[in-house]
Amino acid sequence: MQKYSTIIGVIELRQSGIGYRTTKKRYNIGNSTVTLIMNRFHELGLSLEELKAMPPKKVEEAFYPPENLRRAEKELPDFFQIHQRMMAMETPDLAFQWLEYKKEHPNGYQLSQFYKLYRDFLRENFGQDSVSMPVERIPGERMYIDWVGDQPELLTDPATGEIHKVHVFATTLGFSSRVYAEVFLDEKLPSFITGVVHALEYYGAVPKYLVPDNLKTAISKHSKDELILNSAFSDLEDFYNTIVLPPPPRKPKGKPTIENHVRFLETHLIERLKENIFTSLDSLNKETQKIIAAINRTR
Repeated sequence: MQKYSTIIGVIELRQSGIGYRTTKKRYNIGNSTVTLIMNRFHELGLSLEELKAMPPKKVEEAFYPPENLRRAEKELPDFFQIHQRMMAMETPDLAFQWLEYKKEHPNGYQLSQFYKLYRDFLRENFGQDSVSMPVERIPGERMYIDWVGDQPELLTDPATGEIHKVHVFATTLGFSSRVYAEVFLDEKLPSFITGVVHALEYYGAVPKYLVPDNLKTAISKHSKDELILNSAFSDLEDFYNTIVLPPPPRKPKGKPTIENHVRFLETHLIERLKENIFTSLDSLNKETQKIIAAINRTR
């Protein structure tokens, strides 16, 4: 629970356009606390002036209601069922389970709360705590880039009826987890560059870092001592005044964010696309953008 001065101060800074980094340093709080305060501020529907006119205790209770009231307002996840699903997954993904929970309960617990509740569930029922908490990220810092591993058969030749494989380009932002996806006929450099440009246009901003996987289309050489970009991708880096920051070359485990979202897209995008028949890349990508927009609305 945060004090009245912190609640009012966070709202004042954010309404003045001050970023998360400065706000959290000013009040010694985390990103999740800033987000929680602003979300509850919008949910209350009151102006900052109206909050300032209220007694401090009432403001604190409005943002941090007693535990019994909070639990009554939100549907507690069924962690026994969630745990069974996790155990059945080839690669357990708690963030995926949270997205499924939020679909059914849009006003339910946020990700950090969901992680904490599941950790408590494990401790109470199994005597252990093995959940990795989400990494705190900086808004606008990184855009992660990858190709979805599987090449689904989604494009039908209208003349012959033959079904062709396609390649799904995917990106996600490190802080907001907003995803972008686009379908191409191949994974060659022109497709990769086009995907990056379209993703930046979709987000409407350029991040400080672009973080591609160890892709041959983007990186000519990557060792512990040297990073050489493909010339076209290097030009793109200069044009957008950003920095390419690939994961470690030998053990590329520095990119779980995009890997989790690639797995998510394999289910929530590709399986949805398989429900229809597409005879052109344009119609396939139009439907892709509709599904991506629906996914991002839940975040």
